[in-house]
Amino acid sequence: MVTKKKKERQYKVEYHLVKILGKVAQVLPLTMALWVGRILGDLFYYVIKIRKEKAFQNLKASLGHEKTDKELKRILRDNYRHFGLMLIEFARFPLLNRELLLKKITVVNQQTCDEAFSQNSGLLFLSGHFGNWEILAGFLGSQGRPLHAVFKEQKNSSIDRIIREYREKIGLIPIKVKGEAARGTLRAFNLKASVLIVMDQDAGGKGEFIDFFGRPASTNKGPALIALKTKVPVYFAFCTRTNGSNYNIYFEKFPDLENLQPDEEGINQFLVTYNKVLERYISKYPEQWFWMHRRWKTQRKAESKG
Repeated sequence: MVTKKKKERQYKVEYHLVKILGKVAQVLPLTMALWVGRILGDLFYYVIKIRKEKAFQNLKASLGHEKTDKELKRILRDNYRHFGLMLIEFARFPLLNRELLLKKITVVNQQTCDEAFSQNSGLLFLSGHFGNWEILAGFLGSQGRPLHAVFKEQKNSSIDRIIREYREKIGLIPIKVKGEAARGTLRAFNLKASVLIVMDQDAGGKGEFIDFFGRPASTNKGPALIALKTKVPVYFAFCTRTNGSNYNIYFEKFPDLENLQPDEEGINQFLVTYNKVLERYISKYPEQWFWMHRRWKTQRKAESKG
């Protein structure tokens, strides 16, 4: 059993490691820092092996019908390297300004991006733990209107404070998941601001079970209900790594949103569409999704017999 004292010591060690990593990442030239990121990814993959078995199980269950185990292991190794790079990139956020950020990014469908930000209302952007959602948030926040983003708090409050500070430095206004997500989102819409929601985590027993890579996955109903009730424009936004620390950003307008009602059927269709769109991007760039997450953790309860 982990005692409170041991947990506090663990949190202190984690905090100091994060501070050291941040200083190293900010002192090194970008090319050297990215090399460190790849090494970190290999360290987690080959040595520490954090959630490696679970990640491979998720990959195999999702893509095993079309890829060999050898191909899946290569994807997983690249996946760990991707998140090693992302860790370093996030640690360098204090060095980032709007000009440097935009140099890293190519907007693939600029017309859809322009259409979104021309709306005279609040905006809802949906994404996932895919590509670099932190860079995506930085870009959305640089487009001339405030960006409020719903992010889950870290258990380690000291690390959570660092993450919050870094996000605020690139223009984000964080919304807490617990107790604030709905109210904060509605407040932002009333201010005609943008809201980014990364909604591909397991939603527990309160979620709606929606097919995702052939398996039912508990999916958060909150964003669907808010979007359908407020009738705000909804867009998908994804940020994929191209090479080094450069990215493509893709925008897609949510299809047929005007035909969905804020009822059970409408919410279900909204979530089905979200999962299908995210699945399409993950299938194209499988090394850039968060396979370590226990996306299918919550199982549907067996129906009672008799």
